[in-house]
Amino acid sequence: MALISCDMRFGRTDEQKRLLAAGLLRVVSAATGETKNDIFLVIREGRGINFVEHGEHLPEYVEGAANDKELIERLK
Repeated sequence: MALISCDMRFGRTDEQKRLLAAGLLRVVSAATGETKNDIFLVIREGRGINFVEHGEHLPEYVEGAANDKELIERLK
């Protein structure tokens, strides 16, 4: 069984999380041959301060960031 752990900042809608989950399940299934029923996915959310990138704490999530839209489109 494949296990996917996805950590992200608070702020995305339930619909965005559903689309992300569906896309991740699809691409992991295609890459591994596992069925969606054999993949366990956990999405964890936290405040921006809990995420550090390039030595800097991230700000809180702001909807509409360009990279989020591009990611969701690629996962469709």
